[in-house]
Amino acid sequence: MQPKSSLHLPPPYLASCMAAAILRDTRGAELSEQDRMNYFPASPLPAVTCVLSGTLHMAEGICDLETLRATPPMPAVSVTPPQATPILSWSPGPVAALTIGFYPDAWVSLGGAPGSKALPDGLKDLLALLSDADDIESRWDTFCQKLAPIWASARKTGHLADWPGSHRLADWSRHVLTRIALAAPAKSARTLERHVRRWTGQSRQSLDFYARIEDLHRLSVQAPAAPLAEMALDADFADQSHMGRALKRATGFSPARLNRLIETEEAFWCYRLMGERF
Repeated sequence: MQPKSSLHLPPPYLASCMAAAILRDTRGAELSEQDRMNYFPASPLPAVTCVLSGTLHMAEGICDLETLRATPPMPAVSVTPPQATPILSWSPGPVAALTIGFYPDAWVSLGGAPGSKALPDGLKDLLALLSDADDIESRWDTFCQKLAPIWASARKTGHLADWPGSHRLADWSRHVLTRIALAAPAKSARTLERHVRRWTGQSRQSLDFYARIEDLHRLSVQAPAAPLAEMALDADFADQSHMGRALKRATGFSPARLNRLIETEEAFWCYRLMGERF
């Protein structure tokens, strides 16, 4: 049996709250220890991980298996703040886990704190609805329905109450920057930067960085045979070297090596799965 990986996009009424959820289920699959590793890129999104079955160990940055073994097991429900470096996790046996990525301003509106690992009170009971990996489609629908009125109330006090939402991080970051620029057109660059940090917990430069990385992912999915130099320019990098440095910062790997790993290695399932958005 093959492991299962599925992408769950929020309904339109929650598209301004959550970017996506991903489920990884290796129960019944015969996997090597290397195949039970899970590679994730750097991300500006706060994420909630629900370990539905089995055990997961997580480390920040790319490391070896022995380092992962030495990390403590993740709790049943945990919050991963935005990460400027890639993340690596590993399961010693079969596991089922669901991870939900929230937009930073939505996270704050729901009661979360930027950079904190504390779960907002309003989400604690709702996450219990996602406890059954065998019925995740139905439970995801129920979770979204229960979250809808909470989000409808919370977003009224948020900075981006007028944003319709999107499953693309680049759309969110560009809307943030546009909204801030329109709200304070006469302010200094330093003041605008403070607004960006207050709204998102990120710098303007970081938002641009993540938007370009996602654009690069989109281009690699839509035109995998395109020359790297052409892809770099299309993703708004100065040149191929600039793209390579940025991608290594976000993923830990060079563009050519990352493409090979995504094609051939089970542990890079998340990159393949998130490519389905495009």
